[in-house]
Amino acid sequence: MSKDYRSRMERRQSSDASKPANKTKTKKPRRRNWKKTLLLLAVVLGLLGLLTIGAIAATSPKLDPKKLETPVSSKIMDMNDKEVSLVSGSEKRIRVKINEIPEPVQNAFIATEDVRFRQHSGVDVRRIFGAAFANVTEGFGAEGASTISQQVIKNTILTDEKSLTRKIREAYLSVQLEQKYSKDQILEMYLNKIYFGKGAYGIATAAKVYFNKDVSELELQEAALLAGLPKAPSYYDPTVNPKESEHRRNVVLNLMAQHKFITKEDAEKAKSIPVKDMIVEGEVKTESRPYDAYIKQVMDDLKDIEGLEEADVYSSGLKIYTNLDTNAQQATEDVLEAKLESEHEFLQSGVALVDTKSGAIRAVGSGRGGELSNYFSSKITRQPGSTIKPILDYGPAIENKQWSTAHILKDEPVELGDITINNFNDRNVGDITMRQALVESKNTTAVRAFQDVGPEEATDFANKLGFDLDPDTTYPSYAIGGFEGGISPLTLAGSYTAFGNGGVYSKPTTIRKVEFPDGRTIEVDSEPKAAMKDYTAYMITDMLKDVMDRGTGTEANVSGLNLAGKTGTTNFSKEDRDKYGLPDGATKDAWMAGYTPTYTAAVWTGYAEMKDKEGNGLYLNENEADYSKQIFRDIMSQLDHKNTDFKKPKSVTEVALEKGTGKRASEFTPDSEKIIELFVKRIRSSWH
Repeated sequence: MSKDYRSRMERRQSSDASKPANKTKTKKPRRRNWKKTLLLLAVVLGLLGLLTIGAIAATSPKLDPKKLETPVSSKIMDMNDKEVSLVSGSEKRIRVKINEIPEPVQNAFIATEDVRFRQHSGVDVRRIFGAAFANVTEGFGAEGASTISQQVIKNTILTDEKSLTRKIREAYLSVQLEQKYSKDQILEMYLNKIYFGKGAYGIATAAKVYFNKDVSELELQEAALLAGLPKAPSYYDPTVNPKESEHRRNVVLNLMAQHKFITKEDAEKAKSIPVKDMIVEGEVKTESRPYDAYIKQVMDDLKDIEGLEEADVYSSGLKIYTNLDTNAQQATEDVLEAKLESEHEFLQSGVALVDTKSGAIRAVGSGRGGELSNYFSSKITRQPGSTIKPILDYGPAIENKQWSTAHILKDEPVELGDITINNFNDRNVGDITMRQALVESKNTTAVRAFQDVGPEEATDFANKLGFDLDPDTTYPSYAIGGFEGGISPLTLAGSYTAFGNGGVYSKPTTIRKVEFPDGRTIEVDSEPKAAMKDYTAYMITDMLKDVMDRGTGTEANVSGLNLAGKTGTTNFSKEDRDKYGLPDGATKDAWMAGYTPTYTAAVWTGYAEMKDKEGNGLYLNENEADYSKQIFRDIMSQLDHKNTDFKKPKSVTEVALEKGTGKRASEFTPDSEKIIELFVKRIRSSWH
């Protein structure tokens, strides 16, 4: 044995001797390969995902060239499930080839809807990831990822169900669409199908309707305006809402500049042209549909229904079951036409008619002649005048302080800093009951009631009735309708229903349910909520019946009906009076709101413009200021009321008082000297 070998052996033995003895040999544990496990899991999940996507894609409907060319009309059903109108179908259309549409017009839509339309193959992967990020950070639905190709598929082949299955089929069919049709053919399909409002389907029809031009003659600012309309045709209608339309047009121009379709200078030049100067309504106008104003309200309400966010209701073959009362709608349109036909062209009126019990919108009146809309019934924001007094003043006082209808208030001018609030006729009577103050529409007592209750409780009461008021910015002037902004007839009608329905409020809606071609339905529940105590609703109603019988609402009363209601007017500010040369006390808005146990209506009348074409200021004269009351009366008198009375709840008690003294009447008090007042039963009442 060599010396080197012995040395190695000795070293090994020496090393082994230094280790502790182990009788049992232990096996070294193997480390798991987590990377391989995760990779395997990812592969399995990926395969399962691909199999699922493949299965869904395999069950997709086939591309139907006929459907791609022809939209499927949606149907409007009335309250009795009778079909009353098609949303599309019989409307006039001008079809146009893609080579007849100027490139800047095409680019306006591409920049707005699908900026990489010319590059992708039906699905925009970059946009999908961008939308996914937005939906994670801002909530699902924050941003969509549909390309123009996907929109064509969604609106013609598939239903509008918001689900992963539908999205997979939409993407799969969009890729197929791009394989079978050219980009120009797909864009042509899109531009000939979309709805632009005012009955105009397709870009060529819209060009004629809004600008009286052939599509080949459209200028940049006109193309941008049209590209902005499909998002919300009614809201961005330039003939009704020019301010909103101009803002949307400018968004489109900015997008075109951002994506290098036009220069920034071109965008600024186009933005400098006011929308009002652009519109020249053309010869091609669709025939007015039956109940057109109501249907436009339906279109607006559809946008608020969960599950219909991405639906093209104009071409999806939906059945839309509404609350339309055709008799009430026809009566509303007839009354407005008869009242406004021979009046100044800028004089307008808006009507909202709602079912008192359910909040169902039965009729909508707005506009005049062949241009019926829902603008003056549900979109205007005008100061409500004295119609607000039950909502912000006396209602909250009864609700929170249990005032009786005989509660005494001071009818004296109210000093608010350097402003003095007095009654419309500057007359004061001193002490007056709440009932009589409401009957005579006293301003001083209304402000005092508001101050006594406080803005917190007053706005809380109003907001439960469909308002959106901030107590920090709700000032005493609001107590008599002096809003910074205003409200619409629909908001006012909805709030008054709760007084006639025992204190229960249901948000007004035109829609009951929506049925898809595949049988799937979306039910619409208005969710009735208790907005006030039943005693508040009944006591306000009882006082408002007196308003109709012997107060400011007598001209609106209908013999034989149990009607409760309130009038309201507003005046111009001194600044506007001076600017337009208006007399002191000139009336700006006239209101009438009221209800029976069956129907609730709110009517507004006023001028759509501040001055006429010659520059003269416009205001309601003495006769015109009464039109709201007359319209209310004429509509209510034609409706089928159940003619029941409002039921007194157990929480309210009637007490006979002596007229003029406020003391409880005795057995010796003549009936002619008695007046019946209402008290909340659970609160001990005191009399002088």
